[in-house]
Amino acid sequence: MFFKEVDRSAPKNDIRDELLWLAADNGEVLSKARADKLANKFKRGEFDPDLARFIQYSDPTGETASTNADKERSAA
Repeated sequence: MFFKEVDRSAPKNDIRDELLWLAADNGEVLSKARADKLANKFKRGEFDPDLARFIQYSDPTGETASTNADKERSAA
């Protein structure tokens, strides 16, 4: 299950479990209690900056392109 497929109508426990999975996948430490609180905020439609940290989108191709562009810019 990917977070983008989870909406606010999903059960809170499913959202919590997805946040825990995403945190672990991103190498982040997230307690079950904190994941539960973040899931509650997500269900209520409240933005929490911590959510952005856990649901970040990985784009290795874009990151490589940005790095290359930065190198070219600094070499000029």
